[in-house]
Amino acid sequence: MKISVEEIKNAKNNTLQLNYEECVKGVNTDSPVSAQIVFSSYGACINAKGKIVANVKLTCDRCLKEFTEKIETEFDETYVLGTFNDKHSHEVELKDGDFVTDLNGESEIDVDDLIYQTLILNIPNPSVCDINCKGSVELEKYMKKESIDPRLEVFKNMKINEVK
Repeated sequence: MKISVEEIKNAKNNTLQLNYEECVKGVNTDSPVSAQIVFSSYGACINAKGKIVANVKLTCDRCLKEFTEKIETEFDETYVLGTFNDKHSHEVELKDGDFVTDLNGESEIDVDDLIYQTLILNIPNPSVCDINCKGSVELEKYMKKESIDPRLEVFKNMKINEVK
């Protein structure tokens, strides 16, 4: 789904509200992703604020079982109309508020991409089905067993006499 920049600029008070209820390509969910987004136009910038709720299917990093994690997150993204890089062709230090998405002259904002990126960045790492998950037997075969260098075996039987 794409939203036209002109549609946002022509909306009442330069603000457009969008209720999003769709499946997002690239994110495995058991139901459509729901989001409430408010697009606001400020001259050469468009701001997108909102909240996303999704039940994402993940694989546990410990036991390799599939589980569903509810992700609720808020986002605040700023888009620059035109080309941001033209003004900053030399190296500059980024400060708070400088993290923006450059539309490079595009006339539409890709809402699916905004939702996708926000969800992917909010997937927990590591993904664990339960805080007490200890893993599984299947996973143990992939784990490296502790091995002792055969050259160091001689130290196993070594006795140390303490000097008093």
